[in-house]
Amino acid sequence: MENILTVFDFEKRFPTEKACFDYLVNLRWPNGFICPKCGHRHFYPIERRKLFQCKHCKHQASVTAGTIFHKLKQPLRKLFWAVFLIATNKKGISALELQRKLGINCYKTAWMLEHKIREAMFSSGDFPLKDLVEADETYVGGAVEGKAGRGAAGKSLVAGAVEVNPATEAMGRAYLQKIHTHSTDELSAFINRRVAKGAKVKTDGLPSYNFLDTEYEHITTKVKDAENRGDILPKFHIVVSNFKTWMRGTFNRYPNKHLQRYIEEYTFRFNRRWNLNNIFDKLLNRCVLRTTITYAKLSA
Repeated sequence: MENILTVFDFEKRFPTEKACFDYLVNLRWPNGFICPKCGHRHFYPIERRKLFQCKHCKHQASVTAGTIFHKLKQPLRKLFWAVFLIATNKKGISALELQRKLGINCYKTAWMLEHKIREAMFSSGDFPLKDLVEADETYVGGAVEGKAGRGAAGKSLVAGAVEVNPATEAMGRAYLQKIHTHSTDELSAFINRRVAKGAKVKTDGLPSYNFLDTEYEHITTKVKDAENRGDILPKFHIVVSNFKTWMRGTFNRYPNKHLQRYIEEYTFRFNRRWNLNNIFDKLLNRCVLRTTITYAKLSA
């Protein structure tokens, strides 16, 4: 599919409901229809309901079954618009604003749609960080009275890792993950999943990072040895500062329950900031290839 970045690009590529339907059909079955139940290729089209009925087992398949769009009652073109707005808006879009722009009657529907699309933004983990990596943790949440820093009440702890080009000091990819404690178990699970073995990893003096000494080149700078805390891991602090600013500016709050979903949305766009021309295409493909999440699970 050609690059789609502007609203004019979108209108040209998906002018009708049929264009969206045909795109999904070609994406799901590029070599022709295959029955998801028995594997046969011959089918009867049910035009009125936009279904494919297998000639062998009579199973009726929908083009959206098994995708993020499964059982959503909104027109496909409206769903595609939602993906476009979320993918291409640098600062994201709230469910309330999505409801207004797309003319969705119920806020709950817009909220659920946005979370379903966020489900497709979860990282595959196929691109671990390498070379030089800054790793640290931060607390995310609104200002509350009481203890600050480690042990702050009412806030969520988030671990992060940011790739840095040693030659240019430019930031590469970044990953963030909500964790519960500063324990070695949680930090090592995060680092081992997100950072390639043998990479240089810079941290502060937290003892929980001592596990890095075995499989990584561990560079440590204690806070008390630095003139400014921000100078220890500057790229990490830029990433988390931008994340917190984005959360405050777009959503006006820090929703602890679904924090990881907002983190995935932020890092999805951050890690594709060099190639915005195909960011919509990438997200739309993920929406088709990922299984949906139910409202019951979202609200549990």
